[in-house]
Amino acid sequence: MNANRSAVVVALMLLTVVPNLHGACSNESLHGTYGYFSQGFVSVTADISPALFLPQAQTGLVTFDGKGNSSGTYTINSTDPAGGVGRGTFTGTYAINSDCTGMAEVLIDMGGSVHLDFMVLSLTEFVSINTDVGNSVIYSGKKIRQ
Repeated sequence: MNANRSAVVVALMLLTVVPNLHGACSNESLHGTYGYFSQGFVSVTADISPALFLPQAQTGLVTFDGKGNSSGTYTINSTDPAGGVGRGTFTGTYAINSDCTGMAEVLIDMGGSVHLDFMVLSLTEFVSINTDVGNSVIYSGKKIRQ
C-alpha cells in the first residue's frame, strides 16, 4: 500500500516539474536568464592541432525573451596555442516545439554562428547540442532569474 501511495506522489511531483508530461511547450517555456556551461570538441585545421580538433569548455549567461529571441555573454577556454581564453557576447533566435524539443541559431560577436538542437527539461532547465559539422559540444542551463 505505501509503495503505491509513494508512486502516486512521485508521479504527481513529476507532472508539476516536467512541461512535456503535463502540457505542450512553446517559446515561452524558455523565459528569463539562465546560467549555462558546455564542454566538447571543436574542429580546427592541422596547423593548430594535428588531431584536427580541440577540447573546449564554456560558461556564461543567456537570456530568453519567451518570444524566440536570446542574448548573452560567454567565457570560452580551449587548448588553442594562440591563446585559450575568449570572452564575448551573442544574440540569437530559437523555436521550441510542443514536444519540448527545439532549435536555435546563435550569432557570435566575433563572427560566425552556432546551430543547436534543444530539449526543455523543465521551466528552469534545458540541454542542447551543437549540430554544426565538425563540432561535438553539449550545453546545460539552469534558470537563475526571471
